[in-house]
Amino acid sequence: MRIRTGAASAALATLLAVGAAVPAQAAGSDAPQYRSVASAQSVRAGSGIGAFQTLGDNVHFSHTVRGHINAHGWWKNLSGPARGVKAKVTVWLQVKRGGEWKTLATDVKNVYSGGGSGKRAAAAYKCTYNVGQYDFRSVIDVDLIGYPDDNYKKITATQRLGCGL
Repeated sequence: MRIRTGAASAALATLLAVGAAVPAQAAGSDAPQYRSVASAQSVRAGSGIGAFQTLGDNVHFSHTVRGHINAHGWWKNLSGPARGVKAKVTVWLQVKRGGEWKTLATDVKNVYSGGGSGKRAAAAYKCTYNVGQYDFRSVIDVDLIGYPDDNYKKITATQRLGCGL
């Protein structure tokens, strides 16, 4: 679980982090990542925005636009009063070339919790042809609007697709 402490003191941050640290997610991990968000003021008051999960699907061929690949990112409220809060969701669709990940497309949307076509960011890339195999992944960042943020980003599993660049 990740605790966002905003401008909390180092001592308070240390106390909150004990037993709550989550290692960075490795590419290909499907394990859910839970994050808690609290401002310094709400930590002192014993309340906060609650916990949420950063979610995204693996890069895949579009079901609606022939010859395109897609990556989607969204978030899910797990506990607390985040129902009425929007988050800035950023998704990067990336390809591995020359041993490095390069971004092909990016999308940013401010959305409520949930997923689905109206509650997610969607990055799309038009394949030049469907020959040649490349490795693709997506990187998703969720920032609850009006609350402090950490640098956590979900990385989806690598997918080898026949999508020409």
